[in-house]
Amino acid sequence: MGNDLMSERTTLGHCYSRTIHQKGRSNVITEDPLKCENKIGNYLMSKEATLNHFYVKPSNNKGRQNVKLEDLPEDVLRTILSKLPVKEVLKTSALSSQWRYKWAICPKLSFNSVGVCGGDRCDEQKSEQNFVDNVNLVLQKYRGKEVEKLEVQFAFDSMLADHLSYWISFAVASRTKSIAFDLAPIGWGGRDDRYIFPFELFDSESISHLQCIQLSFVSLKLPTHFRGFPNLRKLDLNLLHVTRKDLENMLSNCDSLEWLSIVRCHLNDELRVESPLSHLMYLRVVNCIITKVQFHTTMLSTFEYKGYFVPIIFPHCLKMENANILFFKAGFQHALGALLSDIPSIQNLTLQILFQRLEAQWDLGYQHKLSQLRNVQFLVHIFQEDVDNVLYLVSFLKAAPFIEKLEVHFGGCKELWFANKGPARHHLPHPRCEYSYLKDIHITGYKGARGQLQFLLHMVEHAPALEALTVHTTQLLPEACFPETIAPSFFHDAGRHARDHLRQELSPKVKFCVV
Repeated sequence: MGNDLMSERTTLGHCYSRTIHQKGRSNVITEDPLKCENKIGNYLMSKEATLNHFYVKPSNNKGRQNVKLEDLPEDVLRTILSKLPVKEVLKTSALSSQWRYKWAICPKLSFNSVGVCGGDRCDEQKSEQNFVDNVNLVLQKYRGKEVEKLEVQFAFDSMLADHLSYWISFAVASRTKSIAFDLAPIGWGGRDDRYIFPFELFDSESISHLQCIQLSFVSLKLPTHFRGFPNLRKLDLNLLHVTRKDLENMLSNCDSLEWLSIVRCHLNDELRVESPLSHLMYLRVVNCIITKVQFHTTMLSTFEYKGYFVPIIFPHCLKMENANILFFKAGFQHALGALLSDIPSIQNLTLQILFQRLEAQWDLGYQHKLSQLRNVQFLVHIFQEDVDNVLYLVSFLKAAPFIEKLEVHFGGCKELWFANKGPARHHLPHPRCEYSYLKDIHITGYKGARGQLQFLLHMVEHAPALEALTVHTTQLLPEACFPETIAPSFFHDAGRHARDHLRQELSPKVKFCVV
């Protein structure tokens, strides 16, 4: 480069400086290798890194200040760092000596570990100890004013319970707003040990700061004078050991709770909260062994349930926008009738029953009209015993006169293909009813069965406002038989079957599509 004589040789562990002369001026280049400590692990710094940092002192330009990012106020830096992923935050420690511990003011701390090192117990113990040492080192060096979120993902070992309690103590002292402790090991099945959550470490001030708690593989044993989390908005519980009484007591004292998820918590009892949860808008209950779900909430907007058929009761709910429910086993009409009577405010309903029976009855036994129900999605598994009962699906419509969109996704046995069994639509005993608001019907898994066709004909004949009808011969649900045993011509013939019988019943204004 002419007079610019510059060697770009990099030597690890070597510091030196030299002057480069360039026509009457000189710049000083200093090479300062920074050895990043191997004390932060994958969760913060995954590998020991040794980097060289080059800093070129700029020449001063008149009227222009040399402002660096690290010169910004700490509050501003905290805000900037909080917007970055944790891994990116920790990379800043390699920028310069001034940035070595800037990450220590980041308000969000996340520690993740696989927890197992191969199949060798010695390697596993070493991995666990390294993880613990890394977390402890970071928390000791932390110098931020407060921690917004502390997240730990680590397979629980009872020998490390004291360290977990120390990390909780750090969160308490740091006025943490969000705590997430996911301690579920890979092979958690059959394990009865759990980390006992240390309620005694919290005082009234630290409890008031908590807005979000996520706990997995934890045991909750409430102290005698527990007064709840007054500002808690989100609670996520997984693989929890807790009694019905303690869980109800805790939830009853979370007056600000808006979001609640309970997964794999086996109470063997009722999941019930009688005290009003006036702010609760989202509730999720999945794979829990319980006998009933009952909450006193008026603002619940979204409810998700997956598990055995149990009574689900929200008597005070004013307007539930979405309910997504999957029962492992139940009778279709019985389950649907119970839902509609206990949650009368549903607007959008998705119902799936994995092992279901279609009862041969025309009436759900529910006398009231569901004035708010607008959109319905049924995922219907048809077994061989119920091939002749498909038309009985119309039983729910008597209670839902204001429905606007109906989706039925059929799945099940090969015997449904072109099955010529079951009653015809003119056998329906209840008086003629109009679905005056029904605009869209969407069917998948159409197999040309008599019950499917009679169901569709009944719907289109009584839906004067219908705008679109879509029929798919392929199905959304998995086949109950091997797909390769179904001849490709079946799909073509089922599609032609639908076109031939439905087209003549539809108004020319209806958009009709067979796929």
